[in-house]
Amino acid sequence: MKNKKIIIYDFDGTLTPYALPKFEILENCGLKDGAYNLKFLERANEMCKNEGIDLYTALYKTYFSIIKENGYKLIDQNFCLGASSIEYNLGVESFLKKLNTNGVKNYVLSSGIEVFLSKTKIAPLLTGIYGTTFTYNKHNEADGIKFLMSDKNKVEAIKQICKINNNNEEDCNNIIYIGDGLTDYYAMEYVKNHGGITIFVYQNKDNKEGLSLQEKGVVSFSAFADYSLNSELDNYVSELCNIQN
Repeated sequence: MKNKKIIIYDFDGTLTPYALPKFEILENCGLKDGAYNLKFLERANEMCKNEGIDLYTALYKTYFSIIKENGYKLIDQNFCLGASSIEYNLGVESFLKKLNTNGVKNYVLSSGIEVFLSKTKIAPLLTGIYGTTFTYNKHNEADGIKFLMSDKNKVEAIKQICKINNNNEEDCNNIIYIGDGLTDYYAMEYVKNHGGITIFVYQNKDNKEGLSLQEKGVVSFSAFADYSLNSELDNYVSELCNIQN
């Protein structure tokens, strides 16, 4: 087994304590808790049914509609509101710093907005960020989705990460993937089936999604989402990366 020198993380729920982005711009539009707001989710689900589109696309189309309805522009400045004040799971920043110091590359794959993720506090600690991107008009206003980081598209991003690290796209022997839910299934399956290690992190031991992924055989290890020094998760990853705590 190769020394693990590449770690790929999901973002929401994996590095943060909540499974969906709150999107401060939505809160400014009157939707408390952003993407968690019931009205927002109901509108997105209704759009899915009416337009026959997938939920990811419906969520972003709903996101655009609500922002415009409330008189805000679809510009990066609004999309990035709240990025610098994201709450992280215990020890995330020190964990990433330690890995960087020891030559481990850290990547984030997320269905969240790539430009938003690039403005977070941990962005400078990441080797690369892969998220959802938009198309823009001549006024720098978003007018559509350029690339949607869906469950299955995470696999394509993993292949890209392999290539830029001089691996064959099917060689994951030096890769660890860390995720927190069913949306990580395809990514975990790909990494584990191609020689890598997959870690499921949870906020609650009764997490049904984690049990489901374990039953599907795509999880190598599971732990509470605590990245603090000498936590179960930190010790396991440090051993895989040959790092002395």
